[in-house]
Amino acid sequence: MSHVTDYQDYDHARAYDQRISANEALRVLTRALVNLLQPQDRMKILDVGAGTGRMGIALSSCLSDGFIAGIDTGRGMLRVAREKVIKLEIENLHLIRGKAEMLPVRACVIDAATLMLSFHHFTEPDVALAEIRRTLKPAGALVSMDPVIKEAEDEEDVQLNEIIEEVFQTSHGPEFRYFTAQQLRDKYTRAGFEISAHEPQELIFDQVGWDGIPMGPHWIQVYDTLRFRQ
Repeated sequence: MSHVTDYQDYDHARAYDQRISANEALRVLTRALVNLLQPQDRMKILDVGAGTGRMGIALSSCLSDGFIAGIDTGRGMLRVAREKVIKLEIENLHLIRGKAEMLPVRACVIDAATLMLSFHHFTEPDVALAEIRRTLKPAGALVSMDPVIKEAEDEEDVQLNEIIEEVFQTSHGPEFRYFTAQQLRDKYTRAGFEISAHEPQELIFDQVGWDGIPMGPHWIQVYDTLRFRQ
């Protein structure tokens, strides 16, 4: 993964972790992803884009004899994750610094891989999917959760999607982008995955302010940009 806001800095990563830890929407999404995976005791799981360890920590208690390998590029993110692992005395979550496009894992050894809101950060998403597929056993599974944008139906939708991409790339780098649900399915299929389930997760936000919305500040930027251009 490679983008401008890659959380190499510890203080930045710690502030980020404090924000997401207080985010109820992300707790709901994490539980949903764990339920989709249905982890078994002896599984070897690869969490790609592990960040500060949210998914790995959630899975750790489900594995009595297995383990999770959490991989991320951000030094600050991994440092925060390690502090949490030590504090919680978790022994089956191992954190590794590495890129999704060049996973430091042997072929055909992983039972399942998870992508928790990380796919849109990948510099080369097709290469990353091929790498994940390489590490999985023949019957291995990939469970991914990522934001999607609406399929454009007219020129107005096209312009809206372009503004969304422009605003997020300003903060995260030129490779950052959201895909439509169909684009994601196409990418997984081309990488050799058979899609057995596709479950949209829709959340309704009724609070004042953006603190409870994943990536809320960026969506406020999108809104402000739309208002300015109108």
